[in-house]
Amino acid sequence: MNREELINRIVEEKGTEAIPALLDLLVNEDSETAHICFDALLQMGEAVVPLLIEKMRITNIDPVSRLYLADLAGEIGNRRTVTNLYEMLKDFSDERSQVVIYEALARLGEGEKVVGVLSLMLSENNDSELRDQVIMALSSTNSSMAVKALAELYGRETTDKSTKAFILEAIHSILSRRYELKNYLQSLHNVREITERLYQWQKEN
Repeated sequence: MNREELINRIVEEKGTEAIPALLDLLVNEDSETAHICFDALLQMGEAVVPLLIEKMRITNIDPVSRLYLADLAGEIGNRRTVTNLYEMLKDFSDERSQVVIYEALARLGEGEKVVGVLSLMLSENNDSELRDQVIMALSSTNSSMAVKALAELYGRETTDKSTKAFILEAIHSILSRRYELKNYLQSLHNVREITERLYQWQKEN
């Protein structure tokens, strides 16, 4: 029996009683095991939150594992974890880690509070991996400021086709949740190509 089968069996037999063990495995085992535990915990949803908050308060956990906790909080979507995420943010100085936490906060309704720093990261950073990470985080903010920042990046001569496609996906994601921002997008300068491609995308899908 492989690890995934073992964890699934634990979940099936113990249900929510498996949450403490799954959280321990999430922060103490290898990345493959952590991913399996993450998915299992996500399926349990709100029942995970009380123990998740307790685990998030522990500062001597491996930094990567703490980011798994932040991501899980954002995915579950319970606002009781917001304070813990802001506290966690103080412990990370590198931008890659910060973006994970900002994205989780955005998913929890804090988009307008984090969109400014994410937009600044997008405009000032040339690291392609970090840029893609920031684009994804911005797509969770549901903010007009995010739409503007993404449109500006799309319009740069240095922006390649793959990044443009990723930006279109991010803008589409925002508009799917806040359709009224379509008019805002159309009011921006030089966005004809964006609106045309989004229209074509909608027709094809």
